[in-house]
Amino acid sequence: MIDIAYNLSISNWTVSSTNDVRTEFIELATCLSLNSPNDNCYIKFYDPHSDSILNQSLIQVRGNEIVKGDPVIINISVGDVTDNVMTAGVISVDLSFGQVMIFGSTNSQNLTNSYLNQTYENQSMSQIVKDMADQGGVGTGVMEIGSDYPYFVVHESKSVWQYCRELAHRDGLDLYFDTGNKLTMEKFNKSSADHVFTYGQDILDLQLNSHQTPKEQIRVYGESPASNQGPDTWHWIVKDISPFQGEVGNGTKMLSIQDGALRTKDAADNLAKAKFGAMKDQSVWGRLKILGNPAVNLMDAIEIKDAPRGELNGLFKVTSVRHLYSKQKGYVTFIGFSGHGGADAGGDLAGNF
Repeated sequence: MIDIAYNLSISNWTVSSTNDVRTEFIELATCLSLNSPNDNCYIKFYDPHSDSILNQSLIQVRGNEIVKGDPVIINISVGDVTDNVMTAGVISVDLSFGQVMIFGSTNSQNLTNSYLNQTYENQSMSQIVKDMADQGGVGTGVMEIGSDYPYFVVHESKSVWQYCRELAHRDGLDLYFDTGNKLTMEKFNKSSADHVFTYGQDILDLQLNSHQTPKEQIRVYGESPASNQGPDTWHWIVKDISPFQGEVGNGTKMLSIQDGALRTKDAADNLAKAKFGAMKDQSVWGRLKILGNPAVNLMDAIEIKDAPRGELNGLFKVTSVRHLYSKQKGYVTFIGFSGHGGADAGGDLAGNF
Protein backbone atom coordinates (compact mmCIF):
# COMPACT_ATOMS: atom_id res chain seq x y z
CA MET A 1 0.00 0.00 0.00
CA ILE A 2 1.35 3.43 -1.00
CA ASP A 3 1.62 5.97 1.80
CA ILE A 4 -0.03 9.37 1.32
CA ALA A 5 1.06 12.36 3.40
CA TYR A 6 0.46 16.10 3.55
CA ASN A 7 2.21 19.18 4.84
CA LEU A 8 0.18 22.39 5.11
CA SER A 9 1.49 25.81 6.02
CA ILE A 10 -0.58 28.94 6.63
CA SER A 11 1.38 31.92 7.89
CA ASN A 12 3.32 30.59 10.91
CA TRP A 13 1.00 27.64 11.51
CA THR A 14 1.97 24.26 10.08
CA VAL A 15 0.24 20.90 10.25
CA SER A 16 1.46 17.66 8.68
CA SER A 17 0.46 14.02 8.69
CA THR A 18 3.55 13.19 10.77
CA ASN A 19 2.62 15.40 13.73
CA ASP A 20 -1.17 15.79 13.43
CA VAL A 21 -1.80 13.86 16.63
CA ARG A 22 -5.05 15.71 17.31
CA THR A 23 -6.35 14.92 13.79
CA GLU A 24 -6.72 18.66 13.10
CA PHE A 25 -6.81 18.22 9.33
CA ILE A 26 -10.09 17.11 7.72
CA GLU A 27 -10.00 17.96 4.01
CA LEU A 28 -8.30 20.09 1.37
CA ALA A 29 -8.96 20.96 -2.25
CA THR A 30 -6.91 22.89 -4.82
CA CYS A 31 -7.77 24.02 -8.33
CA LEU A 32 -5.46 25.56 -10.96
CA SER A 33 -6.48 26.31 -14.56
CA LEU A 34 -4.99 27.76 -17.73
CA ASN A 35 -6.18 31.20 -18.82
CA SER A 36 -8.45 31.65 -15.82
CA PRO A 37 -8.25 34.03 -12.83
CA ASN A 38 -10.35 31.71 -10.66
CA ASP A 39 -7.64 29.52 -9.10
CA ASN A 40 -8.59 28.62 -5.55
CA CYS A 41 -8.07 26.28 -2.62
CA TYR A 42 -9.52 25.52 0.78
CA ILE A 43 -8.37 23.70 3.89
CA LYS A 44 -10.85 22.33 6.43
CA PHE A 45 -9.70 21.37 9.90
CA TYR A 46 -11.01 20.60 13.38
CA ASP A 47 -10.59 23.41 15.89
CA PRO A 48 -13.30 23.58 18.56
CA HIS A 49 -11.57 26.32 20.54
CA SER A 50 -10.91 28.96 17.88
CA ASP A 51 -10.45 32.41 19.38
CA SER A 52 -12.61 35.32 18.32
CA ILE A 53 -11.48 37.56 15.51
CA LEU A 54 -9.02 40.07 16.96
CA ASN A 55 -7.78 43.36 15.52
CA GLN A 56 -6.73 42.77 11.90
CA SER A 57 -6.68 38.97 12.25
CA LEU A 58 -9.22 36.87 10.43
CA ILE A 59 -8.76 34.16 13.05
CA GLN A 60 -6.34 32.61 15.52
CA VAL A 61 -5.39 28.95 15.12
CA ARG A 62 -3.44 27.30 17.93
CA GLY A 63 -2.27 30.74 19.00
CA ASN A 64 -1.21 31.78 15.47
CA GLU A 65 -2.88 34.80 13.90
CA ILE A 66 -3.98 34.36 10.30
CA VAL A 67 -4.73 37.48 8.26
CA LYS A 68 -5.83 38.14 4.70
CA GLY A 69 -2.96 37.66 2.27
CA ASP A 70 -0.97 35.26 4.46
CA PRO A 71 0.78 32.60 2.35
CA VAL A 72 -0.81 29.17 2.01
CA ILE A 73 1.53 26.35 0.94
CA ILE A 74 0.15 22.88 0.27
CA ASN A 75 2.45 19.87 -0.25
CA ILE A 76 1.25 16.33 -0.87
CA SER A 77 3.34 13.15 -0.88
CA VAL A 78 2.53 9.84 -2.54
CA GLY A 79 5.14 7.21 -1.78
CA ASP A 80 8.56 8.77 -2.25
CA VAL A 81 7.25 11.64 -4.40
CA THR A 82 6.51 14.98 -2.71
CA ASP A 83 5.22 17.96 -4.66
CA ASN A 84 3.99 21.45 -3.96
CA VAL A 85 0.49 21.37 -5.46
CA MET A 86 -0.40 25.00 -4.72
CA THR A 87 0.84 28.25 -3.24
CA ALA A 88 -1.79 30.90 -2.56
CA GLY A 89 -2.85 33.70 -0.24
CA VAL A 90 -5.62 33.68 2.37
CA ILE A 91 -8.78 35.46 1.17
CA SER A 92 -11.46 34.41 3.69
CA VAL A 93 -12.35 32.17 6.64
CA ASP A 94 -15.54 30.21 7.30
CA LEU A 95 -16.27 29.25 10.92
CA SER A 96 -18.72 26.72 12.33
CA PHE A 97 -19.03 24.68 15.53
CA GLY A 98 -15.81 22.72 15.81
CA GLN A 99 -14.61 23.35 12.24
CA VAL A 100 -12.71 26.04 10.37
CA MET A 101 -12.34 26.45 6.59
CA ILE A 102 -9.63 28.71 5.21
CA PHE A 103 -9.97 29.77 1.57
CA GLY A 104 -7.10 30.88 -0.62
CA SER A 105 -6.45 32.19 -4.11
CA THR A 106 -3.44 32.80 -6.34
CA ASN A 107 -2.20 36.29 -7.20
CA SER A 108 -4.61 36.29 -10.14
CA GLN A 109 -6.93 38.30 -7.91
CA ASN A 110 -4.30 41.06 -7.74
CA LEU A 111 -4.35 41.32 -11.53
CA THR A 112 -8.14 41.23 -11.90
CA ASN A 113 -8.41 44.08 -9.38
CA SER A 114 -5.61 46.20 -10.90
CA TYR A 115 -6.26 48.91 -13.51
CA LEU A 116 -3.62 51.07 -15.18
CA ASN A 117 -3.33 54.02 -17.55
CA GLN A 118 -0.02 53.63 -19.33
CA THR A 119 1.70 53.48 -22.71
CA TYR A 120 4.59 51.29 -23.80
CA GLU A 121 6.92 51.99 -26.73
CA ASN A 122 9.21 49.50 -28.46
CA GLN A 123 8.84 46.75 -25.88
CA SER A 124 8.25 43.02 -26.15
CA MET A 125 5.17 41.27 -24.89
CA SER A 126 7.06 39.80 -21.93
CA GLN A 127 8.45 43.22 -20.93
CA ILE A 128 4.96 44.72 -20.92
CA VAL A 129 3.46 41.85 -18.94
CA LYS A 130 6.28 41.81 -16.38
CA ASP A 131 5.92 45.54 -15.78
CA MET A 132 2.14 45.34 -15.32
CA ALA A 133 2.50 42.32 -13.02
CA ASP A 134 5.15 44.12 -10.97
CA GLN A 135 2.85 47.10 -10.48
CA GLY A 136 0.18 44.67 -9.28
CA GLY A 137 2.56 43.09 -6.78
CA VAL A 138 2.75 39.81 -8.70
CA GLY A 139 5.90 37.76 -9.30
CA THR A 140 6.58 36.15 -12.67
CA GLY A 141 7.91 32.74 -13.66
CA VAL A 142 8.61 31.40 -17.16
CA MET A 143 7.94 34.14 -19.73
CA GLU A 144 8.36 33.70 -23.46
CA ILE A 145 9.47 36.92 -25.15
CA GLY A 146 6.58 37.13 -27.62
CA SER A 147 5.97 39.82 -30.23
CA ASP A 148 7.46 43.31 -30.21
CA TYR A 149 5.08 46.24 -29.85
CA PRO A 150 6.19 49.60 -31.30
CA TYR A 151 3.31 51.19 -29.37
CA PHE A 152 0.86 49.68 -26.87
CA VAL A 153 -1.76 51.44 -24.74
CA VAL A 154 -3.08 50.15 -21.41
CA HIS A 155 -6.31 51.80 -20.24
CA GLU A 156 -8.37 51.45 -17.06
CA SER A 157 -11.34 50.18 -19.09
CA LYS A 158 -9.79 46.71 -18.73
CA SER A 159 -8.08 44.96 -15.84
CA VAL A 160 -4.40 44.06 -15.95
CA TRP A 161 -5.43 40.40 -16.12
CA GLN A 162 -7.42 41.05 -19.31
CA TYR A 163 -4.49 42.80 -20.96
CA CYS A 164 -2.08 40.01 -19.98
CA ARG A 165 -4.46 37.40 -21.34
CA GLU A 166 -4.94 39.22 -24.64
CA LEU A 167 -1.20 39.73 -25.11
CA ALA A 168 -0.48 36.06 -24.42
CA HIS A 169 -3.13 34.81 -26.81
CA ARG A 170 -1.96 36.99 -29.68
CA ASP A 171 1.15 34.79 -29.69
CA GLY A 172 -0.61 31.49 -28.99
CA LEU A 173 0.67 31.37 -25.40
CA ASP A 174 -1.11 30.11 -22.31
CA LEU A 175 -1.36 32.35 -19.26
CA TYR A 176 -1.51 30.82 -15.79
CA PHE A 177 -0.14 30.75 -12.25
CA ASP A 178 2.21 27.88 -11.47
CA THR A 179 2.26 25.96 -8.18
CA GLY A 180 4.66 28.56 -6.77
CA ASN A 181 2.10 31.35 -7.43
CA LYS A 182 4.17 32.85 -10.26
CA LEU A 183 2.54 34.33 -13.37
CA THR A 184 3.64 32.23 -16.34
CA MET A 185 3.28 32.59 -20.12
CA GLU A 186 4.45 29.83 -22.43
CA LYS A 187 3.55 27.83 -25.50
CA PHE A 188 2.66 24.15 -25.39
CA ASN A 189 5.30 22.34 -27.45
CA LYS A 190 5.38 18.82 -26.05
CA SER A 191 5.11 15.75 -28.25
CA SER A 192 5.77 13.07 -25.64
CA ALA A 193 4.03 12.29 -22.37
CA ASP A 194 5.09 13.56 -18.96
CA HIS A 195 2.61 11.11 -17.40
CA VAL A 196 0.98 7.92 -18.68
CA PHE A 197 -2.38 6.85 -17.23
CA THR A 198 -3.60 3.35 -17.97
CA TYR A 199 -7.20 2.17 -17.99
CA GLY A 200 -7.74 -0.35 -15.20
CA GLN A 201 -4.75 0.89 -13.19
CA ASP A 202 -4.79 4.67 -12.70
CA ILE A 203 -8.06 5.89 -14.22
CA LEU A 204 -11.22 6.13 -12.13
CA ASP A 205 -13.36 8.04 -14.64
CA LEU A 206 -12.92 9.52 -18.11
CA GLN A 207 -14.98 11.81 -20.34
CA LEU A 208 -14.01 13.09 -23.79
CA ASN A 209 -15.81 15.52 -26.09
CA SER A 210 -14.94 15.93 -29.76
CA HIS A 211 -16.56 18.36 -32.20
CA GLN A 212 -15.87 19.99 -35.55
CA THR A 213 -13.98 23.28 -35.55
CA PRO A 214 -16.42 26.15 -36.25
CA LYS A 215 -14.12 27.91 -38.75
CA GLU A 216 -11.87 26.69 -41.55
CA GLN A 217 -9.97 29.92 -42.17
CA ILE A 218 -8.84 32.86 -40.02
CA ARG A 219 -8.00 36.29 -41.41
CA VAL A 220 -6.58 39.04 -39.19
CA TYR A 221 -6.35 42.75 -39.93
CA GLY A 222 -4.16 45.02 -37.85
CA GLU A 223 -3.84 48.80 -37.80
CA SER A 224 -1.45 50.76 -40.04
CA PRO A 225 0.48 47.65 -41.15
CA ALA A 226 3.88 48.43 -42.59
CA SER A 227 6.28 45.73 -41.40
CA ASN A 228 7.80 45.45 -44.84
CA GLN A 229 9.20 48.97 -44.26
CA GLY A 230 10.54 48.16 -40.81
CA PRO A 231 9.16 48.39 -37.24
CA ASP A 232 9.67 52.17 -37.06
CA THR A 233 7.01 52.73 -39.73
CA TRP A 234 4.10 51.36 -37.68
CA HIS A 235 2.37 54.76 -37.83
CA TRP A 236 2.23 54.84 -41.64
CA ILE A 237 -1.15 54.46 -43.32
CA VAL A 238 -1.44 52.25 -46.41
CA LYS A 239 -4.32 52.20 -48.88
CA ASP A 240 -4.30 48.45 -49.51
CA ILE A 241 -3.86 46.35 -46.36
CA SER A 242 -4.31 42.95 -48.00
CA PRO A 243 -0.54 42.30 -48.33
CA PHE A 244 -0.17 42.92 -44.59
CA GLN A 245 -2.99 40.80 -43.20
CA GLY A 246 -2.47 37.55 -41.32
CA GLU A 247 -4.15 34.46 -42.67
CA VAL A 248 -4.20 30.73 -42.01
CA GLY A 249 -6.39 27.83 -43.13
CA ASN A 250 -8.55 27.38 -46.21
CA GLY A 251 -12.30 27.11 -46.66
CA THR A 252 -15.58 28.98 -46.88
CA LYS A 253 -16.14 29.17 -43.11
CA MET A 254 -13.97 32.19 -42.40
CA LEU A 255 -13.52 34.32 -39.29
CA SER A 256 -12.25 37.90 -39.74
CA ILE A 257 -10.59 39.65 -36.80
CA GLN A 258 -9.72 43.35 -36.48
CA ASP A 259 -7.14 44.17 -33.80
CA GLY A 260 -5.76 47.69 -33.55
CA ALA A 261 -2.87 46.60 -31.34
CA LEU A 262 -1.31 44.67 -34.23
CA ARG A 263 1.02 47.02 -36.11
CA THR A 264 2.96 44.54 -38.26
CA LYS A 265 2.24 41.64 -40.58
CA ASP A 266 4.21 39.31 -38.31
CA ALA A 267 1.92 40.16 -35.40
CA ALA A 268 -1.17 39.58 -37.56
CA ASP A 269 0.22 36.22 -38.68
CA ASN A 270 0.87 35.21 -35.06
CA LEU A 271 -2.69 36.00 -34.01
CA ALA A 272 -4.17 34.14 -36.99
CA LYS A 273 -2.12 31.05 -36.15
CA ALA A 274 -2.94 31.32 -32.45
CA LYS A 275 -6.68 31.64 -33.03
CA PHE A 276 -6.80 28.81 -35.57
CA GLY A 277 -4.64 26.61 -33.37
CA ALA A 278 -6.86 27.28 -30.36
CA MET A 279 -9.93 26.18 -32.30
CA LYS A 280 -8.22 22.94 -33.29
CA ASP A 281 -6.91 22.42 -29.78
CA GLN A 282 -10.30 22.92 -28.15
CA SER A 283 -12.19 20.77 -30.63
CA VAL A 284 -11.16 17.87 -28.38
CA TRP A 285 -11.42 18.27 -24.61
CA GLY A 286 -12.09 16.05 -21.65
CA ARG A 287 -12.03 15.33 -17.94
CA LEU A 288 -10.02 12.62 -16.21
CA LYS A 289 -10.27 11.34 -12.64
CA ILE A 290 -7.29 9.38 -11.37
CA LEU A 291 -5.79 8.11 -8.14
CA GLY A 292 -4.15 11.08 -6.45
CA ASN A 293 -1.00 12.26 -8.22
CA PRO A 294 0.65 15.48 -6.94
CA ALA A 295 3.19 15.48 -9.80
CA VAL A 296 0.65 16.49 -12.49
CA ASN A 297 0.97 20.17 -13.46
CA LEU A 298 -0.62 22.58 -15.89
CA MET A 299 0.86 22.35 -19.41
CA ASP A 300 2.02 18.78 -18.83
CA ALA A 301 1.43 16.25 -21.60
CA ILE A 302 -0.55 13.18 -20.53
CA GLU A 303 -1.09 9.92 -22.38
CA ILE A 304 -4.20 7.80 -21.88
CA LYS A 305 -3.65 4.11 -22.66
CA ASP A 306 -5.68 0.92 -22.99
CA ALA A 307 -9.13 2.53 -22.78
CA PRO A 308 -11.80 0.17 -24.21
CA ARG A 309 -12.71 2.72 -26.89
CA GLY A 310 -9.80 3.69 -29.11
CA GLU A 311 -10.99 7.31 -29.40
CA LEU A 312 -10.29 7.81 -25.69
CA ASN A 313 -6.60 7.00 -26.02
CA GLY A 314 -3.95 9.51 -27.04
CA LEU A 315 -1.73 12.41 -26.02
CA PHE A 316 -3.30 15.54 -24.52
CA LYS A 317 -2.42 18.89 -22.90
CA VAL A 318 -3.30 19.45 -19.23
CA THR A 319 -5.54 22.53 -18.93
CA SER A 320 -6.67 22.21 -15.30
CA VAL A 321 -5.65 20.28 -12.19
CA ARG A 322 -7.81 19.76 -9.12
CA HIS A 323 -6.64 17.83 -6.07
CA LEU A 324 -9.09 16.59 -3.43
CA TYR A 325 -7.68 14.99 -0.30
CA SER A 326 -9.63 14.05 2.82
CA LYS A 327 -9.14 11.65 5.70
CA GLN A 328 -12.54 10.15 5.00
CA LYS A 329 -12.46 9.72 1.19
CA GLY A 330 -8.75 9.53 0.41
CA TYR A 331 -6.90 11.33 -2.37
CA VAL A 332 -7.98 11.80 -6.00
CA THR A 333 -6.89 14.13 -8.80
CA PHE A 334 -9.14 15.61 -11.50
CA ILE A 335 -7.45 16.62 -14.76
CA GLY A 336 -8.89 18.77 -17.53
CA PHE A 337 -7.26 18.26 -20.92
CA SER A 338 -7.52 19.34 -24.55
CA GLY A 339 -6.04 18.60 -27.96
CA HIS A 340 -5.23 15.23 -29.43
CA GLY A 341 -1.73 14.21 -30.38
CA GLY A 342 0.44 16.88 -28.74
CA ALA A 343 2.25 19.76 -30.40
CA ASP A 344 3.28 17.78 -33.48
CA ALA A 345 -0.32 16.99 -34.39
CA GLY A 346 -1.14 20.69 -34.11
CA GLY A 347 1.38 21.57 -36.80
CA ASP A 348 2.89 24.32 -34.62
CA LEU A 349 -0.59 25.78 -34.18
CA ALA A 350 -1.37 24.49 -30.70
CA GLY A 351 -2.79 27.24 -28.53
CA ASN A 352 -5.53 28.22 -26.12
CA PHE A 353 -7.77 31.20 -26.78
